[in-house]
Amino acid sequence: MAVIGLWIAQRPIFDGMADALGLSTEFAGFGLAIGLLPIVIRVFYHRYTHAYEIENGTKLRLVAGFISRVKREFPLTDKVQTDMGQSFVGRILNYGTLAFWTGDDRSRLTWKDAPDPDQVVAFLDRLKSGDPSTSHQSGDEPRMASTATGDGGASRIPEPPTLKEAKSSKYTHFGRAPEYKQVSEMIAKRIKTPLGNYTDNDDGTVTDEQGGLMWLRAPWGMVWTGAGFASEPIALKWGPAADLFGRGVDVGYNVGSSMAYMGHEKRRASAISNGYKSGNCVVHAAGYKDWRLPTAEDIDRLSPYIHSNSHDAGREDHNLSRDDTYDWQWHGKAARAVFQRLYPELAAMKSYLWTANGVGGGLAWAFDGGLPVGDFKVSDERPVLFVRTITGSELKAPKMEDEEIQWN
Repeated sequence: MAVIGLWIAQRPIFDGMADALGLSTEFAGFGLAIGLLPIVIRVFYHRYTHAYEIENGTKLRLVAGFISRVKREFPLTDKVQTDMGQSFVGRILNYGTLAFWTGDDRSRLTWKDAPDPDQVVAFLDRLKSGDPSTSHQSGDEPRMASTATGDGGASRIPEPPTLKEAKSSKYTHFGRAPEYKQVSEMIAKRIKTPLGNYTDNDDGTVTDEQGGLMWLRAPWGMVWTGAGFASEPIALKWGPAADLFGRGVDVGYNVGSSMAYMGHEKRRASAISNGYKSGNCVVHAAGYKDWRLPTAEDIDRLSPYIHSNSHDAGREDHNLSRDDTYDWQWHGKAARAVFQRLYPELAAMKSYLWTANGVGGGLAWAFDGGLPVGDFKVSDERPVLFVRTITGSELKAPKMEDEEIQWN
């Protein structure tokens, strides 16, 4: 406004300068353009070098810079207070100054020339009101999906993750279970088998006690609702899956003596201890952030079963009768009943799942509905399942019950 006022007040000076140069007085308007140019440059510079992310509705991250970047973070709670200031030009170009604090001036964070400041303030207002749509906000307005419930109503759940989001933000999720079930309400169910104990943790995860592994019971792309998983899995090629979520060593046909069969020698070679490289995308689910793409050795412990190949070393000595041994082979009644109980969504989908291990020659190992895993083209698009290594007891549920599975 000051530049415009000065130009109007001093218009005769600009007209005189144009006349002295032999230019039309209409060119005196360049004075206004010259005065406004630094302001316009500054606004556009800030707009394209300053951005914000709201992570899981709990943290505001400001990112500034074009070539070198600086990040500042500020925790978001329903106690956060916000001030917004906008000049006349700021209102036209939709930018302004935001200030955040929680009653302590030392925690104050000021963000100058913030783009779309009204959107940030509106988000914080919803956060204070307890609006569940403040989950998984990242730059844009949060999206919600409606899912039909058994009683004919509809429950609102966070929009499922996308492959584009995972590649760009290096972060993905399965929804926020605390929104649907409190930890105090969780009841873990332990299923004892002659091949080891498996526990449904009542939070969308399954723990293999003997193997020291925790599994997400449904493929990536689905969202945990507190009682099950909704939405559809995301299918992707093996290369992007390994880049995002973890890459193990290649295990070729020449490893061991089993050729194209994933025998015990190949499974040992595929282990995470043999050169596993972490992916570049963080998976946040069930309160953990160390999920990864499983190796062929990991996925062989997805559910209890006995290898049907008589030359393949199986689980520890199980001392089962011949009939019971048959029931605990992968397609046996006992093994299938436990698998369907632990992974109901996965069993219903009959989806193939990538492991972190390649074969070489354009092939990689994948779960195809049967174990051990088989070899498939890396150009195929398949879902992924995640696992994490546990140390000690990580049971969150305050109550544990034993559950007996019937299969006869």
